[in-house]
This record gives sequence, C-alpha cells and structure tokens, in this order.
Amino acid sequence: MPGFTLPQVVPDARHAWHIFPVLVESQRLSADRATVYAALRAENIGVTLHYVPAYWHPYYAARGYTRGLCPVAEDGAERLLTLPIFPGMTDQDVADVIHAVRKVAEHYQR
Repeated sequence: MPGFTLPQVVPDARHAWHIFPVLVESQRLSADRATVYAALRAENIGVTLHYVPAYWHPYYAARGYTRGLCPVAEDGAERLLTLPIFPGMTDQDVADVIHAVRKVAEHYQR
C-alpha cells in the first residue's frame, strides 16, 4: 500500500499477529505519523502507538542514555503505527480499516 510499509513474514516463520504494525513512509506522504494517526482516528479507526526504545523512558534518560544511541530503532519508533487486530474483528471491521488506511494514504500521497 503506497505510503506504508506492511509487515512481512519470512518463509518458515510464524507470526503471533498480536498487533499489526505498519511504518509510515513519510517520503511518500505529505504527512508525518502524527497527522496520519489523527486522520485514522478521525475515520474511527483505533490506531495506536507501540514500542519506543527503552532508553527513551525517563528511568534510563536519568541514567545518561541519550537519543541517537540506536538510530534505526529510533527511526522505526517514530514511524510506527499499530492498526487494530483482534479475534472479534469481523470481515467488515477489516474492510473498514483497509478502506480508511487507503483513504488516508490517497489523501496525503505525494
């Protein structure tokens, strides 16, 4: 889907699918993650944020850990959104999420 990197599962591996993370491709959209997040929320999609590098938490920052320590992890953390996925989702719920993500991607596509 243009504007988003979707999760990939490598052959001979299994995924628990406890979350459905996507990365916002800011270079392909005229919006940052916060804008995409707000747009999906406005479409009534329960998008969330997960997983920041541990050393961003105040406990570690107070002990001298600074941003920039793991630039790849930080880039991912700043672009990651988690789309809703849960056992009770209906096919229509899934279709609604896909429709909203496409709508937002098309609206902000460069």
